[in-house]
Formats: sequence, C-alpha cells, structure tokens
Amino acid sequence: MADTVPFSGIRDPSERIRALCRAGGQVDIDPTIPTKLYFRSGGQMIRMATVYYDEGSLESAFILFTKYITLFVEKLPRHADYNQASKADIKDVKKKLQDVFPIAEELKEKLRIKYIEEETKRREQERQLQEQIAKEQERLRLEQEKHEREEKARLEKLRIESEELWIQEQEERFRQLQEKEKEKLEQDLAQLNIGANTPDLPNNKTSVSGGAGYQQPIPNFVANDLSSNTPSIPSRDLKKNVIADSKGPGSALPSTPSFDRSTKPAVFDHFTSIGSFEGSVKGLHPVVVPTVLMQKFLETAKPNTDRNIETCGILAGKLARNQFHISHVLIPKQSGTSETCTTQNEEEIFDYQDSNDLLTLGWIHTHPSQTAFLSSVDLHTHYSYQVMLPEAIAIVCSPKYQETGVFMLTRERGMVIIGSCREKGFHMHPTEPPLFENCPHVNLVDGVSVILKDFRKS
Repeated sequence: MADTVPFSGIRDPSERIRALCRAGGQVDIDPTIPTKLYFRSGGQMIRMATVYYDEGSLESAFILFTKYITLFVEKLPRHADYNQASKADIKDVKKKLQDVFPIAEELKEKLRIKYIEEETKRREQERQLQEQIAKEQERLRLEQEKHEREEKARLEKLRIESEELWIQEQEERFRQLQEKEKEKLEQDLAQLNIGANTPDLPNNKTSVSGGAGYQQPIPNFVANDLSSNTPSIPSRDLKKNVIADSKGPGSALPSTPSFDRSTKPAVFDHFTSIGSFEGSVKGLHPVVVPTVLMQKFLETAKPNTDRNIETCGILAGKLARNQFHISHVLIPKQSGTSETCTTQNEEEIFDYQDSNDLLTLGWIHTHPSQTAFLSSVDLHTHYSYQVMLPEAIAIVCSPKYQETGVFMLTRERGMVIIGSCREKGFHMHPTEPPLFENCPHVNLVDGVSVILKDFRKS
C-alpha cells in the first residue's frame, strides 16, 4: 500500500493535516483476498513507515501508520473471514496498535508544528517579496519620471534651437531682400541721372532744367515708402507655433516614448508543497533489480526446467530513499507442473523476512516451454501482490525462448478486471486493451549482488 502526499498547494496547516488524515483513511479491502495476506501487508506497512520516519519523510510515515490503524481497527474486522483469522495474528496486531497510536499522534503534532513554521516562513517570504516588488515599482516609477524629465528637457532644447534657427533664416532672408532693394534703388537712381543729362526734344512739354512755374515730376518709386516694399522681421511670438525635433526645423514633435512595464518583476508564490516522490514514474516508487538476479534464479531452476516444471520464488528487499531495492530471492518449498507452481510452508518465508526486515516486492517464476507473459492464473497470482503494494512486480523467465519479462497489471483495467473476476484455474480474459504491461518503474542495474535463499534444501 504505497503512499502519496495527498495535498498540492494547500497552505493552511490544519487543512494539510486533515488531508493527510483523509489519505490515511483511504484503505479498501478485497473480500476475496485472505485475511492472512492483510496481516502480512500490515507488517510491511510498519516496516515502510519506520523507514520513512527514520529518513525524515514524516508525511509518508504518518500516512502509513494511519493506514495501518484504519486497516486493522475499521476495515479488516468487516472481512467475512476475520473471525477465522489466526488468534496469534490478531493478538500481534493489537499489540502493535498500542505502539502505533502514540507514534501517529506524535507525528501529527510534529507535522502540525512543521506546517505552522512553513506557513509563517512562507508568509514572511511573501511579505519580503511584496516589499521587493514595491521597491522595484518605486524605482521604476522614479526612473520613468527621470526619463520623462530628461526627454522633456531634450525636446525643449531642440524646440528652442529649431526656433532660433528659423528666426535666423528669416532674418537672413530679410537682409538679402534689403540688399536687393538697395541695389534696385541704386539702379533706378542711376537711370534717373542719365535721363536728366539728355537734351530736350522738340515735342517735350516740359523741360528738365525747368523754367518759371515748372515742376519736375518725381518717380513713383521714390515717392513711395520704401519700407512698404520690404518684408518685416517676424514676431518672436511665432515661436509658440514652431515645431521641432532632433531632425531639424519643421518636423513633427515625437510623442513621449512609452514605458515598457513588462520589465516589472512578476509575483511568484515561493511556497512549494510536498508532492510526488522525486524520480517516481506514474506515482510509483522505482524498483531496483540487479541483473544477476534472473541468471541466479535460472541456474537454480534448471533441474525443474529440464523436466518441464515451473519454478517460483519471492522477491524481497528494502526501502531506502524512496526506492525499493530487491536484494533477495526466496524460493519456498513447492510443487509444480509445466504450467503451474504451488508454494508450501510459506511461514518459513515469512519468518525469514521478519527476522531480516525484508519487504515482499513481487515474485518470479519460469515458463519452461512457453514465452514470457502472464497467463490467466499468473494474473490472479500477481493481483494479490499488486493490491497490497502497487509497485510489486512479476518477473517471468522463458529459458526456451530466451525471454525475460518484468510485468505488472495495468491499473486502469487489469486491476479492475482481475479484481472482480471470481473464476478459478485457467480461463479466458479480454486481451484488448491489455491487462498487463511492462513495468515502467523498474531499473535494472549491473554490479549489484543478490542473495538467493532456497528453502527446498532445508
């Protein structure tokens, strides 16, 4: 019964504790599974919870201790065969419950304190973050204002420079026009002098030299106001309408540049909830399998294989740092045929596991004359392992075809179909979608030894 941390993003310490309690209460029993397997599973839950506790994974330890309490106080007593359960098993469970209850309460209080401290720390971090954001926003605001002032001053300077340049151009134009008018006046006067020195013609009505009562005509351009023919200097009030930019006079004034507010720091929630285990696949703990395991098992099974008889064994190991490590292959006393294998005197296996603190992590068996797959009987056998431990694996070795498969029931279909099937012996199951699959959470490793214990020889 593997555990998963049941909350993600929950901040309130009390609600986090309630979520853990709800996870610890999620224990279902299958009436077709013998009670003795649940008693065995209870022992595994205690071992796993103790490992979690020692490694500091308090949530996982609390969930498993709570599941143990739920299983044996609330759920298993409802099993139809509970009254036929071993009195020794029931007595042992009651004794363990006396130890588990105070441990669970102790863990609950430790977690409550831990969550309060985490929430206090989170709120302080959030406050500091908000202060940093406010400071950054103020810095950006001041920077923007400074930028706007500098830009305004630059544009004002450009405007004044452009205006002065425009005025200078107008004054220069006025000066040039004055020069032209002066030249023209001088030319006209020169023409007038030339006309005054010319002798009178017979038909002249008047004389330039004049006589009594004579009035010399004055050219119109002399009589006129000379200033009326020259442009006036433009009023400096016109500068209000002068528009300039850095490109020169007469260009359009650029608008104030927009400020990119995307550079503001984003608000992050730095609170990180405890989620699935690092390195988990589909929420399953990794299972480490030494590659030498299959070789050793096949060597031990060879006498049976030569006689076309199946051989089976129990895979056992320990939990460390959120990984299951298979370290033992335990071969119980058994009888077999070409397609079946029945274990005997399993108490020897249980006692050995208890004395060596070993967890049951799956099973292994041969198909002497068939390929590597899970038969209908194999599916039911493995169901009893996987319903107790979701990570449990089934290794099938086919020496004839030189195949080895590491299988598990599909959780969405295999566990449902097989769990509801009440047929015995060989029978048909639907094959599509598949009821079993290759284990995605198994890591084969070289250079790691494995202990093979053959109880048939004892």
